Amino acid sequence: MAYKVNQSDASERDLNGILDYLSETLAAPQAARNFYNKLMDCFDKLQDFPFLFPLCRIQKYAAKGIRCAVVKNYIVFYKVDEKNKIIKIHRIVHGSMDLTKISLDFLRN
Repeated sequence: MAYKVNQSDASERDLNGILDYLSETLAAPQAARNFYNKLMDCFDKLQDFPFLFPLCRIQKYAAKGIRCAVVKNYIVFYKVDEKNKIIKIHRIVHGSMDLTKISLDFLRN
């Protein structure tokens, strides 16, 4: 049975910001489409192979089971819920960011 991919509100805001930045700020709508298509390809792979990407190298995230997929210059933070067959996409951030300081509110649980 394939897993279902669910995006958090934060990851949806991240994605909208990325697409706006690429298409409007950089005036590169094709780059925005290419990124979106690559991201959807990643999500499709995750449905069948949820453990395809490694645990995050940042210990505080890895300890919570957070995995990281790289899509172009962006990092997708996600967690696999094996019991419910759900992949929760928590954040999508540019790889140049200080990844130890991004908001992953779910880590507080």
